[in-house]
Amino acid sequence: ASMLLNNTIEEKSNRIIEVLLSSVTAWELMAGKLLGIAAIGLTMLLTWIASAAAMLWYWASPEAEAITNLASVIFDSTLLPAFVFYFLLGYFMYASIFLAIGSICNTIKEAQNFMGPVMMIMIVPILTMAFIPKDPHGTLATVLSWIPLYTPFVMMNRAAADPPAFDLYGTAIMLVFANIAMLWLCGRIFRTGILRTGQPPRFKELLGWLRRGD
Repeated sequence: ASMLLNNTIEEKSNRIIEVLLSSVTAWELMAGKLLGIAAIGLTMLLTWIASAAAMLWYWASPEAEAITNLASVIFDSTLLPAFVFYFLLGYFMYASIFLAIGSICNTIKEAQNFMGPVMMIMIVPILTMAFIPKDPHGTLATVLSWIPLYTPFVMMNRAAADPPAFDLYGTAIMLVFANIAMLWLCGRIFRTGILRTGQPPRFKELLGWLRRGD
C-alpha cells in the first residue's frame, strides 16, 4: 500500500496524473492502481504458499510425523482461504486510505503528517499479536475482531484456533461492507484531491468533500 502512496504523490508532483486523467476517470485510475498492486501482493503471497507446499510435500513421510501434521493443518483446513480473504480485504482497506492521502499531498513530507494517525492504528494489532494466540476466544481478541480496521490482522491470527462461526462469518460480512464504505469515501477524496495543488486540506475541508463529493 505504501507503493501506492509514493507512486500517487510522484505522479501528482510531476503532472503525470493530468495526462492519465485525460484518458480515464478518477475512479477508474484509483481502481486500476488498487487492483494492480493487489495483483503483485497476491502473486507474492501465492508464491510463498506454493513454495511452502512444495517443501512440506517433499519432506512429508510416515517418519516425519510433525511435518505431515503441519501440512495437513495448513492445506486440509480453511486456514489458507481465510488468510487470502483477510489479506485481500485488509489490503483494499488500507490501500484506499493510502491512495486518498497520496491524492491530497504534493510531497512525501506532507503525507507523513497524515500517515501518523494511520500508523498508530496499525500498531495496535501488531502489539496484541503476542496475546491473541494465547487466548484467541478471549475478550481482547473478540472485541478487536469487530473493529473493521483491525479485523484482517486479528482474524488471521484467530483463524488457526477455529473461531466461532458467528465471529468468522460475521466479521467477514462486516469487513466486506466496511471495504465498500471505505472505497466510496476514499474515492470521493481521491476524485477531488488528485488535481488539487497547494497546501493539503484541513480535516474540516475533507469532511466537506465527503458531503458534497465535488
